[in-house]
Amino acid sequence: MGLIISLVRSTWVVSYAAFSLTSFILTGFAVFGERTPNRVANVVLSLTSNQYSEFPLIVFFLDLLFQSWLSVTDVSPLARLFSYVNVITAAGIVYLFKRSLESQLVAENFLGEISKENKMKFKLPGVTSLRFWKQFMNPFHWPSNFTLNENIPYWTSKEQMYAMHTDGWESVLEMAVDVYRPDNVEGGHDRPVLMYIHGGGWTSGSKKLLGPLVTEMIAQNWVVVAVNHRLKTKDGYPTQLIDCKRALRWIREEVQTFGGDPYNVVVAGDSSGGQLAAMLALTPNDPAYQHGFEKLVDANDYSAASGRERFIKEVALRPGFPESAENIAFLKEHSPLYKVEGTNVPFLVVQGDLDMCPVETARDFVKEFRKKSTASINYLEIPGGHHCFEMFSSPRTWYTTIATAEWLNHNFNQTATNEKKVARVHELVEWWHENN
Repeated sequence: MGLIISLVRSTWVVSYAAFSLTSFILTGFAVFGERTPNRVANVVLSLTSNQYSEFPLIVFFLDLLFQSWLSVTDVSPLARLFSYVNVITAAGIVYLFKRSLESQLVAENFLGEISKENKMKFKLPGVTSLRFWKQFMNPFHWPSNFTLNENIPYWTSKEQMYAMHTDGWESVLEMAVDVYRPDNVEGGHDRPVLMYIHGGGWTSGSKKLLGPLVTEMIAQNWVVVAVNHRLKTKDGYPTQLIDCKRALRWIREEVQTFGGDPYNVVVAGDSSGGQLAAMLALTPNDPAYQHGFEKLVDANDYSAASGRERFIKEVALRPGFPESAENIAFLKEHSPLYKVEGTNVPFLVVQGDLDMCPVETARDFVKEFRKKSTASINYLEIPGGHHCFEMFSSPRTWYTTIATAEWLNHNFNQTATNEKKVARVHELVEWWHENN
């Protein structure tokens, strides 16, 4: 019996050491956001770093529980050593939580900026508010009063036949949308529409991968259309962009049936979906991407050469060297940075400052947009935000979601009266007027 107890203790000590070392390393990546030359490693580190940067208190309390148990049952030198390591980790986790809370001030300033004509200031609930804790403790919260219409195809018969011929019948199944319609919205209500494009590096992902922003807009009676595009095709990119344009065509023709306004459509996306959303907005009626219907690839040196090589070789399936003049020209042709001149579409850019996609690319886009376009653009840079942080329910995501939702309603919810908008803001935030 004593041998069994000893083995159990040894197993726990080794597990504790492994957990402590892993937490120490990943906390470091979450704090500093360092990138490696390897894309797969960056993706893995980004996903794991999000667990620490978005849920630091959970990690902290798990570690504290583990350490407390071992302090009672075992005082081996190994356990003592890693208890000191955990002091450093705990300091990093406290710092991560502090950075997460910095998003509150960023969001408040952003809300004040977009509402400056109303002379309003905003105070979002903080750590002393019960609403703060209730908001993100349930990471799987979805509004209950909506109807989901799944897997609606957006192809024409000619497009279907071509896709089947080139990529097989399974690829046709990817050319579909899901429509989320609030139950109190009916056909003809002309509610604003959010078209959402998933991320995944253009070659993976699904329309089922939706974050808190989508659930918030459904709760605010927006019609949401989640879009799939073909992932791996023989033609390569820009097939994904062309598919998204076909989905937008379907929205213009059919969304009124679901209560949406076909002339009030906002396109959004995360990761590669953000690039596709920007290209949709910046290439209206471009025949290069719209064969037979309707009249953030980074070309700068911020991205590693391996990122450009992957896009050219694995996504676009183009021949030749990635750095050739033809392929560099192709990259620029499909970079939103080089498409902003003359656009009249308002933009919101949300970027975490620790994203594995360098924050400089977002800053450059905003700078170029303001220089070459008369349309409005707002930029929300989130402190401590890693790649796709907005997919996790956390304080940082919650503040970002509130800011984004209010920007959407401010710019596109034309059917709401001012009284209704103010009422909705009151539900979301603790606010007050300040007259100058």
